Amino acid sequence: MLEAVTEVIASIPHIAFKILVVDDTSPDGTKTAVLAFQKTHKNVYILSGKKEGLGKALLAGMTYAVDTLNADMLIQMDADMSHDPTVLPQFIEKLQSGYDFAVGSRYIKGGSIPENWGLHRKIYSVIGNTFVRFGLGKTTVHDWTGGYRAFYTSYFQKAKVVVSPYSGYVFQIAFLYTSMQNGAKVAEVPIRFIDRRFGRSKIAPLEYILSIISFVLSSRYIALMKGSFPRFAVVGAIGFLINTVILEFLVKSGFHPAIGSATGAEFAIVSNFILNNTWTFHHRKIRGLALLPKFVQFNVAAFGGLSIQSGTVFIGTHITGLDTYFLWYMLGVSIGLVWNYLMYSRVIWKSK
Repeated sequence: MLEAVTEVIASIPHIAFKILVVDDTSPDGTKTAVLAFQKTHKNVYILSGKKEGLGKALLAGMTYAVDTLNADMLIQMDADMSHDPTVLPQFIEKLQSGYDFAVGSRYIKGGSIPENWGLHRKIYSVIGNTFVRFGLGKTTVHDWTGGYRAFYTSYFQKAKVVVSPYSGYVFQIAFLYTSMQNGAKVAEVPIRFIDRRFGRSKIAPLEYILSIISFVLSSRYIALMKGSFPRFAVVGAIGFLINTVILEFLVKSGFHPAIGSATGAEFAIVSNFILNNTWTFHHRKIRGLALLPKFVQFNVAAFGGLSIQSGTVFIGTHITGLDTYFLWYMLGVSIGLVWNYLMYSRVIWKSK
């Protein structure tokens, strides 16, 4: 690996490279090999420490590279030839062309995962990355757990305190997510991941799954609470009250619960549009002539939530009887709440 990287960086002009190997007391002779290579390559360094996992090793290596080696740019890669060193110049090119963070991706055109991976590992990798993409709402990045990356030192310095508690593959996710939250412009480089010849994956399936789910849900919750969601929830509660009062009134007047639910929902939609425009999304407030077409668009978007709500009531009561309509109504409202927030924040009052 050291020979291959040395050959590649020799072809990249105007950049002085230093190579740091982080070795957590591995028993395979890594340290001996690095010390031997250092004799003829003065730009190679080794950092040894106790075994504390991937996250701590990455954190220690990046800290040493910044504080001791004075790095302006950091390139991270595995040392078992899983990451092709010849692709390294593409990462440099991305940063030099205006991006802040370059990510090696196995899940875009030109990238791949090993064919000989077991089915379980393919599932962990593909589903895990997909869950992170959509769970965090950062769908432009396809590979969140890969370790082939390049980024400017400033983003590590901004994220260091935030990501230090994390370990394993969650460290990779947390670091990239925090950098994007700090405004990093991210590019992807397609990579063909090559399976190691010796050793086994360090992934602990249950721990891997639970730690990723925990990080995504907690991060999403924090982001929502800092954003417009609390106001949206209050507006939704007012709309819910309007919807419920009208529903109960119409049901007691002899109308089918599905009709009562739909009528109440439309009155709630009017209330929601006014309050969301003047309060929840006041920083993106719709004004003047744009109000009418946006209100029409708002109704169209809300129709999805209305269909979910009324459809849930109709199907549910058909299965369990009209007496259970309120339980199905509550379920429909809950599902519709998620739909409405996504549509309102991403379509009606989307950021320019």
